[in-house]
Amino acid sequence: MKRKLITSLLLGASIFTLASCSGREKLLVLNWGEYINDEVVTLFEDTYNCDVVMSLADSNELFYSKIKSGTTVYDIVVPSDYMVEKMAQNNLLEELDFSKLTNYKADLSNFLPGVRDIIRDMNATNPGISNYFVPYFWGTWGLMYNKRIPSLEEKITTSENPWEYLFNKNTDGLNLQTGMYDTPRYAYSASMFYKHLNVNEENENNLKVFEEVMKNASFDQYGTDTLKKAVSSGNLDLAFMWTGDFLDMLYTELTETTDVSSLKYDIVIPEETIAFMDNLVITKKARHKDLAYKFIDFLLDKDNAYLNATVVGYCTPVLETYNMIVNKETPDPIKYHSIDTSDTWLTNFSYAVSTYYPIITDGNKRYKGTVLKNFSREYLNEIITINNNIKV
Repeated sequence: MKRKLITSLLLGASIFTLASCSGREKLLVLNWGEYINDEVVTLFEDTYNCDVVMSLADSNELFYSKIKSGTTVYDIVVPSDYMVEKMAQNNLLEELDFSKLTNYKADLSNFLPGVRDIIRDMNATNPGISNYFVPYFWGTWGLMYNKRIPSLEEKITTSENPWEYLFNKNTDGLNLQTGMYDTPRYAYSASMFYKHLNVNEENENNLKVFEEVMKNASFDQYGTDTLKKAVSSGNLDLAFMWTGDFLDMLYTELTETTDVSSLKYDIVIPEETIAFMDNLVITKKARHKDLAYKFIDFLLDKDNAYLNATVVGYCTPVLETYNMIVNKETPDPIKYHSIDTSDTWLTNFSYAVSTYYPIITDGNKRYKGTVLKNFSREYLNEIITINNNIKV
């Protein structure tokens, strides 16, 4: 359950404007559901005397089809890393003029170390791709597990290959009930991590491994946000999901208890897992590009990013904002309504961010996981076919 923060400038204000007032410019944004603080949007509207029209989609693939069709000309979209690559390759995105973003630093020093490394790695596989996006939120995928099962927590958190427990439910004689995220691309990725294969490489051997691993896994449930509920209720022992799903359940539970040790579930984030970054992009055909730049820059402001992240509940890419959250600092009191940092929600959010998105300072890679690259249509279709045949 995510908390709603109210700024002094927003009391009594409306949320999203669906119809433009006469003479006010409209910004068309295509976003995920519950992925922005309504009040930050309203503050932007008040600041720039405009209206933001927010449309929603529930997958990267739907983002792509909507932009490709051109039925509605969106100004800003929020795709994940691999979809940014696909959109750019198909000439659907505007190459950004970063001089128009006052809160963006060319050396990326305004972002967390892990975010900088993700950008670096994306550029390594697709040179120049960072010219098309600005980070919005980021995170990982992990294995949410049931702490009611004796010894499971100790075994899975100390294992050199935690994926073994997901794909071989009888490991160590545990006889687990397991769940897989119901998206073929992610199921394929998990199987590659399990077998220590290159998650971004297209070859026939990987497809054969994927098919064999999935057949032997015999998952008890396929789902999306249903998996977190199944693990927390004890109906599943272990499930693969993005960390944000786990955090949604964690925040709900922490409204009822402050004793983290009493929770009956947790998540392990393997070294080999999916790392993702959702991004703000401007479409090639955008009709309000100047306003789009202002919106992106507005969201990069450390105080606005704070208000946004503490409602959405996921990890901000902005370093100053991250430090504010972890250290329980508040935004500028002149601009914003006073915020009580002893508030239970803010305490819980600070705990979650520092625990599940810690800053990694050593090594050549300062984030966990691997960012997915865009697959060819043919290879992705093979993955989908294998996955669907096994589910049947």
